[in-house]
Amino acid sequence: MRVSGTTSDRSATVASGCSEPAALPTVPQRWVVVPVVTVALAAQASAVVLPGTRSMAAFLASCGVLAAVIGLALILPRFRAPSWVRLLAPSGYLISLALLFASQGAVATGLQPLVLLPILWVARDHRPGESTVLILGAVCVLTVTSLLAHASVEVVIRTAVLWGFASAILFLGARNLRRRLDDAIGEREEALRQAKVLGDVARELNSTLDPERVVAVAVRLAAEIASPPGLRSRRANYCRISDGVVRVDAEFDEEGQWVGATWPLPEHPLLAESVRSRIATSGRLDPAQLGPTVGRLASGQGVGHGAWVPVVVDGELHGVLAVAGRNRPVSDQELSRCVALVGIMELALKNALAHQRAQRAALTDPLTSLANRRGMERLVHERRGRRPLAVLAIDVDRLKTVNDRHGHAAGDELLLLVADAIRSVLRAGDVVARVGGDEFVCVAFDADEDAAVLGATRMLKAVHGAVHRGWEPRISIGVAPAEPGESLDHVLHRADAAMYAAKRTGGMRFALAGAEPSALHIR
Repeated sequence: MRVSGTTSDRSATVASGCSEPAALPTVPQRWVVVPVVTVALAAQASAVVLPGTRSMAAFLASCGVLAAVIGLALILPRFRAPSWVRLLAPSGYLISLALLFASQGAVATGLQPLVLLPILWVARDHRPGESTVLILGAVCVLTVTSLLAHASVEVVIRTAVLWGFASAILFLGARNLRRRLDDAIGEREEALRQAKVLGDVARELNSTLDPERVVAVAVRLAAEIASPPGLRSRRANYCRISDGVVRVDAEFDEEGQWVGATWPLPEHPLLAESVRSRIATSGRLDPAQLGPTVGRLASGQGVGHGAWVPVVVDGELHGVLAVAGRNRPVSDQELSRCVALVGIMELALKNALAHQRAQRAALTDPLTSLANRRGMERLVHERRGRRPLAVLAIDVDRLKTVNDRHGHAAGDELLLLVADAIRSVLRAGDVVARVGGDEFVCVAFDADEDAAVLGATRMLKAVHGAVHRGWEPRISIGVAPAEPGESLDHVLHRADAAMYAAKRTGGMRFALAGAEPSALHIR
């Protein structure tokens, strides 16, 4: 089975939900600007109270620059400007502070902590290099204003060092706090996404009762949830193991490379270990340890890593879900996703296989494993179309005598012998069913009268050559080619009538509907 590499919209949703966490929504810019602006305005107001402003020109210039800074802070985020452009607003605020300090005539006014405001501002979403520039700017503002206030060299150096160090510590602490908050939000969002994804997976896997469809869907989803989308490197397949031989039953490959191969299980040590232990395994494929077939496949597809998760249904190993990593190892997180997927897959497979068994039991004769009447009608409906067909009604002669003399177990053996003889001469595509205690029906497609008579003759010869407890089984056959547009029930009725005609003349012969059976006697 091959699964197309083209994914549906729903599949893309599943993939995005299970891939690397998407960028988290940032805090709106206004929630950062508003506190800064509030404190800045309070500082401006405090500058005009005692001891008062010594240079009104510098104070007014500071207010003008602050107004421009506020305007930039509100406008730049709307245009999604680069971070270095958005750095203009906090840098402008440092200029406003420098003018404010100058208007006071000295820096020992209690306003020095204001240099920390732009540091907090940029700690939110600016790169460390940009923040370093701002920290140096804050140190320069304090140094220059201290010099203008005629502070001693020792005071200037102490001020620059202490406030520079404090600014750096504040930036690092705020950035670390932001990172931890983002990680916490990311983990929460990822947990919610994984819950949604697993819910989607469960719905999709349990929406079908076809085991092959369950496997195909699981393979596609495994490739999507175990690898980031967009790299065209996603690959997964499903391996069935029988008598020590591995067969790929279903596969998904974005690059369109299909395996569809078989190889001895020992050629793949990691897969063999997963089969032996029934524990999910991941690791690097060592070319020196791979057999020739697996080594050639891995090399041709560029697969260097993988993960293998056994699928166990009703205590038996059903297969192994394999996820390949072309460019990188399969992470523990991706492996855990595949294990969770397999848990859902096992439940879906159990339901699908139980449904399949129940459906097979409803359509199959339990003794001979042939179709029953309902199964025959369904198969004919699926295959017939406008194709011509012929019906052979077959009855086992003297079955009641065998049951009475030797018991029903002997009668069952006789029925199995006849069923095997009929099966041995069927053509591919023909349908045979046990429709009663001693009655069988064969529906031959693309068969005219001559082909139907030939089939009946072969059945009689096959039964004639079989031996049951020292004596030969016997059957009577009625043959009825279908007329154009004739229903199956009507053809079967004519075949039954012909079969009873053959039976009345001694059995072990066939009769064509509307013809005398005596001339067709098989001894």
